[in-house]
Amino acid sequence: MASDLDLSRFWELLETNFPLAGARRDLRDSLGCDLVTALETGEVLSYVRAAERISCPRPGGAGCPRHVVELSDGRILGVCGNDPPECEDIELTQRDIEVLGVQPERLCRALRHALCMGGKIEAIAGLRNTYRAGTFKPRPTVRNSVYFVARCAEREYSEAFDALRSRQEGNSFAILVPTDRFVSVDTIRQMATLGIPIIALRGLISPDTNGQLITSEDALQLFEGIGRRAATTAGLSAPVVAQALTHEGWRDLDETSYRGLIEKVNEYSIVADEMSGVVWKCVNRRKSPEPIEDVQPGYFRMIHATVMKKGYFDPAVEGPMEEQESGKQIFQRARKAIDIKYKDRHGTTKWRLFKTAKVDNHAVYHFQPDPNFKFALIFLPRS
Repeated sequence: MASDLDLSRFWELLETNFPLAGARRDLRDSLGCDLVTALETGEVLSYVRAAERISCPRPGGAGCPRHVVELSDGRILGVCGNDPPECEDIELTQRDIEVLGVQPERLCRALRHALCMGGKIEAIAGLRNTYRAGTFKPRPTVRNSVYFVARCAEREYSEAFDALRSRQEGNSFAILVPTDRFVSVDTIRQMATLGIPIIALRGLISPDTNGQLITSEDALQLFEGIGRRAATTAGLSAPVVAQALTHEGWRDLDETSYRGLIEKVNEYSIVADEMSGVVWKCVNRRKSPEPIEDVQPGYFRMIHATVMKKGYFDPAVEGPMEEQESGKQIFQRARKAIDIKYKDRHGTTKWRLFKTAKVDNHAVYHFQPDPNFKFALIFLPRS
């Protein structure tokens, strides 16, 4: 059973301080006592050594942060190293100064459990902070490698992705990253067209009540983009005018293929077209899709940001900059226009494309189309 703990802060710190480590006291300040306990129970965090330094709330000077000093009477103090001292001594316990750290192989092992992976775990020679996290087998005869990569700059991520592509020599695989803060939307889309999904763990992975990492995502759906190559610009006879995401994956559209898709709206349950600002919905299966015109451009921008995010999406944080202030309200209006609402057999209201979830007592959203639901979302090209 999932706990109420949110791992977002953990993934953010892990990404910028890989491999994350710190005194137990400091990690509790950064992550919270309950989360540190859960991660230690699940062996994502483990004991490394005793700390020689402990953080200070007002760091400054060559002797900062505080030095850990063990007195002859058994007491442990955090002592300012500056002369004269700039902060007071603090009492510490032995547990306070235990350094807990993330061992990358153990992290990958925990992710294997959550994402239904097997195979071996290994560091990739010549690529820092890059690991084979395991192998995903959608079918007995198919084995897809899954890599974990941690960087803290867009250029560094792009270089790592290109290096993995070169080493794989055309084979498809998936890449796990702690967050997508430093990965551009365009990079995610381009890799997806090559059959290489980039999956952000923030919002996707959480600890259960026993500290084990879990996800509510179906692994088959999560990794379904592996090997699913979309049509690219090189295969088109004219310039790209739009990019379409359908139940079959991403496609680049020239004018001819764009018009061909629009002519087939009857084959889909919903078609949303940013080019024309029109949405066609088939609410009643016995009727043809009905057009809704003049859909606001901001709705398409919000929906595009949502579909590009693997895992949970918070529109107030991850939505387009111009829409973040009222992100939640804009997303809800956009979903009303560019999704289909229905009631299940229990009478519960649900959506076909964008699901709602509760994380840390607030609503987030998840692009998770219903199985066998035919849709087409057509966007203007993003540079």
